[in-house]
Amino acid sequence: MKASRIATVAVLLLAAFGVASAQGLVSRYVAGEHYRAAAEPVAQPDDGKIHVVEFFLYSCPHCDDLEPDVEAWREELPDDVEFSRVPALFGAGGQRYARLYYAAEKLGVLEAVHSQIFSAIHDDGRRLLSESEMRDFMEDQGVDGERFVSAFESDEVSAKVRQAGEIMRGYRVTATPSFGVAGEAYVSGRTAGSNDRMFDVVDFLIRQQRNANRD
Repeated sequence: MKASRIATVAVLLLAAFGVASAQGLVSRYVAGEHYRAAAEPVAQPDDGKIHVVEFFLYSCPHCDDLEPDVEAWREELPDDVEFSRVPALFGAGGQRYARLYYAAEKLGVLEAVHSQIFSAIHDDGRRLLSESEMRDFMEDQGVDGERFVSAFESDEVSAKVRQAGEIMRGYRVTATPSFGVAGEAYVSGRTAGSNDRMFDVVDFLIRQQRNANRD
């Protein structure tokens, strides 16, 4: 009988521990402390996926430092998560860097040159602030200069830059690097506690959104 009571108590303790652990997971990150709500819901594609966006700036040293970690984390994201980037329009160079990003995207070379742009600015001392500097850089990457200028100055790129500004306002972006999740939550290094910890908070928000989608 005594052994039976001990076994029963053990089962109850394990069950209580499991509930407490689950509750701890749910409340691990708190709205208003580790992340905050967007100013207003940011429109999301109707594709059933959880959309995560990184806000970055090519001239930002913290973005440059975090880029390898972003790439490694991105590779491990599950299939129901769609990752994208939005260049922040901060500072005198923000608009031009955004045009560079979207021009590279339009030309189909973004994946090939994205990390190289960071390297040129932060390792090689090439500021890439003028259109001519950007053209020279893109030519170094094997991109036709005239095609780059045409893309850089295109209405399509202008529209993408305007859209970037709208997304930034929706999420109330205040810093780079930072993340927006599902059009509803914004995570920065300050809210998360560090730039590295942002990934944990974003992963938590992804799980939270996935559970909400199932309800």
